[in-house]
Amino acid sequence: MAPSGKRPVGNADRLSDLPDGLIHSIMAFLTAREAVQTCVLSRRWEDLWCSMPCLDIDERQFHVIGSRAYYEVWDDMSEDEDDIDSASLEEFVNNLLMFHSAPRLDRFRFHVASSHGNTKFVNSWIRRGVKRCPKVVEIHSTDGCKLPHLGGSSSSRLNRLHLTGITLDKTFTQQLRSTCPVLDELELRRCRLDGHTEIVSFTLNKLTIVDCTTNNPSALTIKAPSLTYLQLVITALDRNWQAVVVNQMTRLNKATICLKDSTAMLPCKLLSSLMFAEDLQLTGLRTLANLHIGSGTFPVLCSVRILLLDKCDLSDSCDILGNFLNNAPYLEKLTLQQCKLPECSKKSKAGGNVERTSLQCQETPSFQCLRLKRTEIKYDEDDDVQKLFDLLLGIWRNLQKSTIVIKKASRSYSMM
Repeated sequence: MAPSGKRPVGNADRLSDLPDGLIHSIMAFLTAREAVQTCVLSRRWEDLWCSMPCLDIDERQFHVIGSRAYYEVWDDMSEDEDDIDSASLEEFVNNLLMFHSAPRLDRFRFHVASSHGNTKFVNSWIRRGVKRCPKVVEIHSTDGCKLPHLGGSSSSRLNRLHLTGITLDKTFTQQLRSTCPVLDELELRRCRLDGHTEIVSFTLNKLTIVDCTTNNPSALTIKAPSLTYLQLVITALDRNWQAVVVNQMTRLNKATICLKDSTAMLPCKLLSSLMFAEDLQLTGLRTLANLHIGSGTFPVLCSVRILLLDKCDLSDSCDILGNFLNNAPYLEKLTLQQCKLPECSKKSKAGGNVERTSLQCQETPSFQCLRLKRTEIKYDEDDDVQKLFDLLLGIWRNLQKSTIVIKKASRSYSMM
């Protein structure tokens, strides 16, 4: 005898009992193609994809049979358009955008490796997605697709904009200033910016610019007084900026600056603009030498508490490092990661005078950094641990309060 008040298990349709809002939240974790395929799960789900607030269109799900699966880990620059079923992709996206009825989107994400010989369709899809007033826009392209204008109401809700491999015309920076009133996060990776580049936003909180180029070499100007995070990675090529100018950012919490090309000289007068950052990371062989070009005095880094120097050149008797330590009164942690140190830190040649090397290390200027509590040095195999200790004994004569940790792979050496 069946229990009273309970439906037979075979007739239960728990999926149909879920509220639309919860189902849409589930669909937000799916790509558009996966979300459409959920229509077979329940009769009530047949048309729910038409009103989902997130669209994630990924062409990697349209590989021809026998090619690599879409979920494989791909290198961004190795995607092959010959693996894509262009006809199926075109039919799916056209129907998706035709029948999707949500007037506004929370997120519009579009990943396309190439235009497949029809740039008109790709640009049209991007334009139609942006017109839905999304809060988040993420577009990834390896074929230089163009970003449509953000004017009108389409960008009134835009909070986060992530672009990879996109061509941005000369009106882009003006659109950021005048048509994105609530933009909080901007990320540009491998984008090409036409004309003079000036990033101006009074609402921007997080800015990332990585390996972008320009067809009109000039100064990259950043005016974002509300910025709390800045990541700037520059490969010094002919199609890049001749200088970087950043206005003072009093709210800056973390900054990461990297100059990749060790042969180019980019006059980046950035240090005075980064003085309020609590966490400062500098990467690249030429980064330190270029950051301060054209300045008469070294700025006081009045808020820096964490300083990381990665693959930087400190071989000038540590003068640059000394400037940092003497002008960072609140520095608490210092990390030197695979940096080029003075010659006395290298293995001595056969027959070398060890006592003379130690004396040279001891003559290295001492630094004043009273609040420094911890120093980490992560070194290469070519560095000699004993020589590093000799160097540190000369450099840190007045820094006895700092714990010094020397690391090589999984091993570490500590001196109090």
